[in-house]
Amino acid sequence: MKKWMMIPALAGVLIIGGVAVAGNAGHSFAATSKGLVTMDEAKAIAVKSVGGTVTGIELDREASGDIYEVEVKSKGFEYDLDIDAKTGKILRTDKDDNDDDDFDNDDSDDKVIVADGKFITEKAAVEIALKQAKGTVTEVKLDEDDGRVVYEIEIQDGKYDYDFDIDAISGKVLKFEKDLDDNDNDND
Repeated sequence: MKKWMMIPALAGVLIIGGVAVAGNAGHSFAATSKGLVTMDEAKAIAVKSVGGTVTGIELDREASGDIYEVEVKSKGFEYDLDIDAKTGKILRTDKDDNDDDDFDNDDSDDKVIVADGKFITEKAAVEIALKQAKGTVTEVKLDEDDGRVVYEIEIQDGKYDYDFDIDAISGKVLKFEKDLDDNDNDND
C-alpha cells in the first residue's frame, strides 16, 4: 500500500520540479544563473573587438572554464574569438581570409549571412527552438545547408542535448534531435 502512495507523490514532485526548471529556462541566451556573461554580451564584445557581423556563437565547457567561441565576418575576413564566459575577456583571436566555412568558395552567396529583412531574426529562431526544448541555448549559427539558409541551434538542459535546424526564412523546424547529454556526470 505504501508503494502505491509513493508513486503519485513522486510523480507530483517530478512534475512540480519540471515546471520549476521550465519556468527558469525563459528565453535567455546563456545560463546567467551560473554567473556567466550572456551570449548577447559575448557577441557585443566580439563585434567591439573586430567589427562585422556575428555568424556563430557557442558556449563550450573546457578544463580551464566556460568559453564562448564566437565567429565574426568583417571586411572580407572571418575571425574566431574565444571569450571567457565568466569575465568577458578575449582569450584568443584568429583572423582567416581563406573563407573556410561551410559555404562554397564563391563569395557571391555570402550575402545570405547579412540580415536583409528576408530572414527571421536569431532571437525568433531561438524562441521557436525553446518552444520544443527548455534549457540553455549553447550555440546559435546561421549556416547554409543544401542550398537553404538555416539557424543551427543547440540547447542543453542538463540531461539532454537538443539540436535544431530552423529555416531562416519560414521559421519551420527542419531538423530536431534529442540525445543524452555527454557532459552529464551523474554518480549513480
